[in-house]
Amino acid sequence: MLALDSWRRHFRFSVRPKRLLARALHAAGLLVGLLISGAQADASNDTREVQLAAAFELPQLPKVPGLPSLTGPSADWRQFDSFFTFVVKRFGDDVPANLKDPLGDAFLDSRYELTSAVAPGKGGNPVPELFINGWKRLSPIMNQALPALPKQTASLYSTFIGAADKLALTGGAGLNLTPDALKGMAKLIAPSSTTDPLAYSTNVSQSRLDHRFLPERELATAISFWFGRAALAAEPAASDLNQMLPDPKDLQRYLTAVRNMLAELSDKIATKSKLSDERKPIYRQIVFTAAWQESCWRQYVKKGTPLASATGDLGLMQVNRNTWRGVYDLKGLGGDINYNSNAGGEILLHYLTKHAIRKNEEKQAAGNLARATYSAYNGGPGALGRYRGVRQSPTWKKVDEAFWEKFQVVSAGNEMAVKTCYEK
Repeated sequence: MLALDSWRRHFRFSVRPKRLLARALHAAGLLVGLLISGAQADASNDTREVQLAAAFELPQLPKVPGLPSLTGPSADWRQFDSFFTFVVKRFGDDVPANLKDPLGDAFLDSRYELTSAVAPGKGGNPVPELFINGWKRLSPIMNQALPALPKQTASLYSTFIGAADKLALTGGAGLNLTPDALKGMAKLIAPSSTTDPLAYSTNVSQSRLDHRFLPERELATAISFWFGRAALAAEPAASDLNQMLPDPKDLQRYLTAVRNMLAELSDKIATKSKLSDERKPIYRQIVFTAAWQESCWRQYVKKGTPLASATGDLGLMQVNRNTWRGVYDLKGLGGDINYNSNAGGEILLHYLTKHAIRKNEEKQAAGNLARATYSAYNGGPGALGRYRGVRQSPTWKKVDEAFWEKFQVVSAGNEMAVKTCYEK
């Protein structure tokens, strides 16, 4: 093994210019593994990685017992999703009130991205890009929170930020996040936690993350992150719609029953959330239209078999099983039209009140509250302005225009035009 001085001379004088960048990148890769592992070599037996760290004058993270380097099989997307959720939950305990909403948005946008990244037909390992993009969303919020945190807590997050920044710099295919590395990262911010940060579960969490993501004054709003039970969505079905299908011979009766259910639940959600009387009509119209757009008011393709997309969207409101994992009960989403509709209604109200209205979408050029709400429902908080052409691909333009066409029909009082879905 080369001594540090001889390595420097070799690096400066023996390597041809064309190979200089390659060696530097290799050295940086070794450093990342070292920085995350926090391993401290014995002074009498320095490794080459430690010598490289000294040469580049990059700090090492504090030693974390059991945290290895970035070598070995990569974590899968479920392990990464569990890790990211663990970090957001932990940070949610400490984040100042003014950053709760941005934290919730960062989390949801990352979940929407994950849902797209693991869709059928997508090849390769999505974890490196999910980490990099997730950290781009989370990093500004965490850095902004540091001055308001207690000194010891801020120190933990500073260490985590330093490690995550260096990992993100590796980027692309060069980033290999192993399960043990993710566990070690989680340990940086929760050193005394006994919870497995990579444990993947579809159960509705018993923690009350509404306290973490929503300001205290708005805890009564319908949408919540990880209620012990999923708010209105947990209420039992009030009709026999779970036994009905939109058969041609009974279509009018079926659609009328669904229409009444959607009207009732939208009124109930709006009242519980204290939505103003002025906004209640547009909210009901958004619910009618979103259900039409997503499923043509259909929960099942046959009795006992829910309508499901290839990407995991379930039931009448096509609530995605990956995006809303831990927030809503998957069995309820697939097996109960009332539960599914309430879940979708809560999500729509969240995007209407906490995004479209709060961010003054109706005052934007070509702005529209209903269109903004649906763009966010379909694409996450970051897609709020998509219908106006903000980061809008041709595919999403067609989706947004299709919603707008239906909404104009519904807002004219003709929501029963949904029956055109079934006309040949």
